[in-house]
Amino acid sequence: MPLNAILLVLLWGLVAGWLPSLRRGPKQRAVWLIFLPIAIIKTIAVEPVGAAIQSVLGTNGDTLVKHLLAVVASVSLLRFVALITDRRPRRYHVLLAMGVTAVLVGLFTVARDGIHSSAEDLLTESHISTPELGYWLLLEAYLATVLSTGCLLVWRVSRASPTNPLRIGMWLMGAGTALNFLFAVYKSAYIVAHAAGLPLPTDLVVAISDSMLPVSGLLIVAGVLVPGWGLARELVGLRRSMRALAPLWRTMRETFPEMILYVSEKLPSADGILATARLRLYRRLIEIRDGMLELRRYVPPQTPARAREFLAERGVRSEHLAEACWIEVALRRKKAGEQPNFDGWTAMPGGADEREEARWLASVSRAHHVSRYPAEFADEVNPSSSARSPAPTP
Repeated sequence: MPLNAILLVLLWGLVAGWLPSLRRGPKQRAVWLIFLPIAIIKTIAVEPVGAAIQSVLGTNGDTLVKHLLAVVASVSLLRFVALITDRRPRRYHVLLAMGVTAVLVGLFTVARDGIHSSAEDLLTESHISTPELGYWLLLEAYLATVLSTGCLLVWRVSRASPTNPLRIGMWLMGAGTALNFLFAVYKSAYIVAHAAGLPLPTDLVVAISDSMLPVSGLLIVAGVLVPGWGLARELVGLRRSMRALAPLWRTMRETFPEMILYVSEKLPSADGILATARLRLYRRLIEIRDGMLELRRYVPPQTPARAREFLAERGVRSEHLAEACWIEVALRRKKAGEQPNFDGWTAMPGGADEREEARWLASVSRAHHVSRYPAEFADEVNPSSSARSPAPTP
């Protein structure tokens, strides 16, 4: 079924993508332990994998493994519920899960020919044995209880979500959990009805049964990915800003090595990749600004105005280029051994916040690294010095 294939790929992608977050705390580990068993369950549902397990455990052994993994995911969900509501995880959750597991294994062993998994196999049986009926009612009652708890929690948390993507993601997860809960109720209902001898439209029951779980899984995974997509976009933007700032930052590093915090490239990632990237960008902006504050002592305060006039004579109007021009003059004077002796600068132009500042300095970096005008302006201001400023190290 295409939905199952799509869900399988998304689940394993989510499991792999969540690995860096495991070190951040028990909440992240609980989420990972929810999706890992589900990904394994969907993998076992692939026919060659299920057949291999049956060859080891016997008829329908893959069904028992999938259900035990569902219990593990349920315990992780209850643990996540406790952690997100600032409560200590309850021991009885684990004890209850162990008890359910023991009873399920016992009923599976007693049941003749094991336990059938698909709705089609169940409904084609002329009679459901008592162990098999007890197995299904216990499993679905346990899962329905856990899923209803998770659904209520997700709904409550979504109402207090600070951002729209997170809120939408929580709604999707809540919808998926609710649909999974309805599936548990639905399956219990048609199993009891079949055991009571009521005639059922097998094709319709099977079609609904085969669609509910994949759809609920896709909703839950989509709910996790929606807020993650916004974070991924921000991470890409941070990486692009770092690359754009790199030429100017390297120039400052070579000119004022004592101002550069080299550990900024080796920050710990315990707070997550995104938090680390934000901190690196913030420190890089500070390092560049510190270098520019030191550089402006090498040129008179009117140098930026002269740079604007120089550019206007050539039909160019760009504040970024004007900044790059005075920076080039200052770099050459610093390289020539001149002493810093100019003061009286007013505030330098820049961004109103971190994002605007990153865009502004990235444009200045690009102008200084690519344009010919900074070097021409420096040649005009300092005709005795034709040496260009320190080139950024590749």
